[in-house]
Amino acid sequence: MWIKDQMMLWTCASFQITDIRSRRLQPEERLVYCAPAELFVISTAGMARIESEGVNLNSKEAPVIHICKGAKLCIAEATADYEYYLILYKAMLPDPLPSSLDQPERALRQFYSCYPIQIEAKAPYRRMVIEMEAMWKREHLLSRLEAKQQFYAFVHLLLAEMQRREEAGGEFIEDTVEAALQHMEDCYAEPWTLASLAQRLGTNTRRLQRGFNARFGHSPLEHLIGIRLAKAKKLLEDSELPIANIAERVGYPDSYYFSRLFKKNTGMSPRDYRVSRKNIHPIAEKSCRISPALPSHTIIVPTGESSYDQKGGVLQDFRSLVALTLMCTGGLAHIDGSIRVPHMRGMLELGRIPERIAVLDYQYVDQLLALGVQPVGSVVSSVEAIGLPLDLARTLRRMARLGTKEAPDLFTLSALKPDLILCTCFQEHCYEKLSAIAPTIMLDRNEDWRQSLLRIGSLIGKQYRALSVLDAYDAKLNSIRSRLKTAGVAQTVALIRPRDGHIRLHNESHRTARLLYDDLGLAAPDLPVIDQGTSSMIPLDTLPQLKADRLFVLTDDTNREQTRMYLQSEAWNSTRAVRNGLVRHFHTALWIGYYGPLGMNRVIDQIAATLLPI
Repeated sequence: MWIKDQMMLWTCASFQITDIRSRRLQPEERLVYCAPAELFVISTAGMARIESEGVNLNSKEAPVIHICKGAKLCIAEATADYEYYLILYKAMLPDPLPSSLDQPERALRQFYSCYPIQIEAKAPYRRMVIEMEAMWKREHLLSRLEAKQQFYAFVHLLLAEMQRREEAGGEFIEDTVEAALQHMEDCYAEPWTLASLAQRLGTNTRRLQRGFNARFGHSPLEHLIGIRLAKAKKLLEDSELPIANIAERVGYPDSYYFSRLFKKNTGMSPRDYRVSRKNIHPIAEKSCRISPALPSHTIIVPTGESSYDQKGGVLQDFRSLVALTLMCTGGLAHIDGSIRVPHMRGMLELGRIPERIAVLDYQYVDQLLALGVQPVGSVVSSVEAIGLPLDLARTLRRMARLGTKEAPDLFTLSALKPDLILCTCFQEHCYEKLSAIAPTIMLDRNEDWRQSLLRIGSLIGKQYRALSVLDAYDAKLNSIRSRLKTAGVAQTVALIRPRDGHIRLHNESHRTARLLYDDLGLAAPDLPVIDQGTSSMIPLDTLPQLKADRLFVLTDDTNREQTRMYLQSEAWNSTRAVRNGLVRHFHTALWIGYYGPLGMNRVIDQIAATLLPI
């Protein structure tokens, strides 16, 4: 049973409570919160809509919801009397895990996931959490210990209720799984979530997950991916549609994401798959030229005398290239002197090209400078900026500082009088205030920088310069990739960052790690870990299990002391890469923070200097 393994993990885990707090939410308010630790949301009065990964419920349906670290939590549509508590904690599991677990990997995924817990109103969870907060606020060691004891009792209550409901519910109704399968086959291209599917079928997400795991051994979302990729393969084999069109037809508007997903599941890119099936060059190569700047985006320019040429760049008189840029920028259009910009918060219309741009995520400083535009102000990185390219570092020192991305300085921002603000989901909580200062565009901070550069370039009338920048970057990338292949570099490389007492291992989904594994074709280490978005947190003593030929270590002022301690440990020094002297330290700000052509050009230079012979 699902609950049996969970009970076992909770029993053997050790816990540290990091905070307990209570809040009230007014009807007009909306909480958007990125969970800094594992946490429970406990609704104790009134009602509200709670959303997170795989969860979209009214608080009455699930008064207690578990949220995993790093997940985005949204609470909205509150009644006037809505009150909730947050219990933030860290859980440390033993290594190795208990051998009696039925399905260890699955149990770990569920332990660190988001899930609702349905508890009857008569249950004493409200009283328990209120008492727990009171103990925590006393800040006395014995009171904190008592709060921890109460937390164990609280978890015991939740597990007992979950076990009771599982036993009462029996096996998942097979007809519901069949209905879900039929809906996936009929509507695979539609945007939907696990919560919306469960709601459509009249069930809940937990039971739907259990049904698919019992029948197929994987989740409903993994099943949907399988259906979509099967449809994509059929289209690649039987049609001459561009990759971007195929991606959209099977439910992926972002063709870059689709290509990475396709390669991850099949071992080859969509383009290579088409070639392997047809045993001829893709039809796109016969009638058009594909820009190598975005290997996973189909960017097509008709051939002819004004074609897009990699060596010569973009011819200024070829104005039809605007259509190319629009394909890359998700519908951004210049119409009758105004600019219509679709973004994560809807559609924004600007009367003219913005000149005074403020950025609330420092990666866009890099991208704007590469386009020849200096922002009037920017938030600053939480780590020191040593190691940045000089043209970027000097400009950062001259610009107005706008606080951090988590807490931007709105007073200074307003005083700058910008005519455009670029922000990301980090500023979701103050988006309305930002919009009152100046027109504000919310971008996806995890979007590939190449697509962001094209998007911003088109917005400020610098699309041709953006293409030129991509030309130069791609030429360098192709050269390094070719030299790596000639040199026979086939080593596995692990990108890690010591942090919070563990080691963060960045996977193929991480935006900089994609450069290593997708763009340069290096091999990722093989270690069964629990992915939490773009990375996994692993204990130091499991590092030798990575079996990585090389370690790329990200360090900065926030983790330098932890890294120094690790360098002296037995586990670190017994790692293959350390024994062979194949460890290279890089600076976090350059590799992760300033994500654009200036930073990424420096990153690939560092990679080449590390891996290639002089």
